[in-house]
Amino acid sequence: MEQDLDGLLLSHLFDSIPDACVVLDERYFIVKMNSKAEQIFLYPREYMMSKVIWEITPQYINTKLFHAMAKVRNDGKEMKFEFCGGTSNRWFGATLCMMGNCLVLFFNDITHIKHTQNELLRAEERFSAVFRNSHALMSIISLENKQHISVNNSYANFFGYTSNEIIGKTKEDVFLTADSMPAETQIQHQSGKNTLSGVITVKTRSNEYKSIIVSSEPININGKPCQLEIGIDMTDKLRYQKELIKLEHLNILGQMSASIAHEIRNPLQTVKGFLQFLQSKEGVLPYQDYFKLMIDELNRANQIITEFLSLSRTKPTDLQLCDINDILKSVLPLIQAQAIEEDKLIEVELKSGTKTMLDVDEIKQVILNLVKNGLEATLPKGRVKLITEDDHRSVKLIVCDHGKGIPIELQENIGMPFFTTKKDGTGLGLSMSLSILERHKANLRFVSNEEGTTFYIDFPIN
Repeated sequence: MEQDLDGLLLSHLFDSIPDACVVLDERYFIVKMNSKAEQIFLYPREYMMSKVIWEITPQYINTKLFHAMAKVRNDGKEMKFEFCGGTSNRWFGATLCMMGNCLVLFFNDITHIKHTQNELLRAEERFSAVFRNSHALMSIISLENKQHISVNNSYANFFGYTSNEIIGKTKEDVFLTADSMPAETQIQHQSGKNTLSGVITVKTRSNEYKSIIVSSEPININGKPCQLEIGIDMTDKLRYQKELIKLEHLNILGQMSASIAHEIRNPLQTVKGFLQFLQSKEGVLPYQDYFKLMIDELNRANQIITEFLSLSRTKPTDLQLCDINDILKSVLPLIQAQAIEEDKLIEVELKSGTKTMLDVDEIKQVILNLVKNGLEATLPKGRVKLITEDDHRSVKLIVCDHGKGIPIELQENIGMPFFTTKKDGTGLGLSMSLSILERHKANLRFVSNEEGTTFYIDFPIN
């Protein structure tokens, strides 16, 4: 009676095993199986008992399961593996072991786990494809040593490196922000949360300053804390915003200049006329210096108004087919006279002979403005050089001085109305020149360092 109770208890425990379990004798006959195995095989237990397992599942002959059983029976070592159902897409996790002369097979349905793994694998593949091919600057950084684990081509190209040159280095090894503060510190300063974001200006390998907006998320890779950073190059957008601000300034300036011309110019002319009339009276001869100072200041005010009006000019440009060398030669005596007066030298190198469409008077004004700025920046005994050349696509005018150069922090403001570094400047000369060049569809750029400043103007050849 006690033995029957023990057998019943063992049978109940065997049936309660959560995995499917099948016990096979030396000839692979099924000698015992639990209810979970019965559910998976879809045959009654009574039907399968005392039958060879391959008679019930012939689809597994010469498969991974078949050879695994033979191996475990031969060497007696436990084996764990996975196999796919022979007539279905179900996956099973299996464990084979020997118990005496019997081979015991434990297995359970892991189809949902395999599907989850496959989905994760596909998700990783999609992320990898997005990471590699994205135009955004993407990097993965270890939070343990702050080194780059992976970067995409956009990130590497942006900073002027290859991916292999960056991996294993910290951000501080790759780039510095504009004020030499580590980028992470700047971003965290703007947002103290786990998700970080902010706009930073960085210095690339080619010493260019570029602006990027960066966001980052903490992620986990192989059990290690990391940070995914995504950056968008904002350099062009910020430059366009500055250009729009300049255009808005020009628009306001045009409205101002049009309104003040009639309101101020006529009264100034009246005051100047009376001063000149009174200047000739005998009683005021001791005060000639004062009269001269007042008239000079009125002339200066009149010049500022004239420059205002030039900026707001709306009349069509009088374009004619011209040789820029001829225009330069026509203003050369005036330029040289000014240079001699200031004990400076003008050098001219005329290479271009190609004609293009120009407004002679306006281009004269541009040349005089640029040379005047160059002379003011150049010390006595120094020189300003003017060069013309062409490359069959454009006619180039180059004005080069040997002054102290324009500080980097001020260069982005060059050409903005009212901006000037000169004590008595109006900040309108270069703005007026840019307005003229825009009407000519010409391009102006400059390079400045401690050895001087060079302005390049490209006039399209029509």
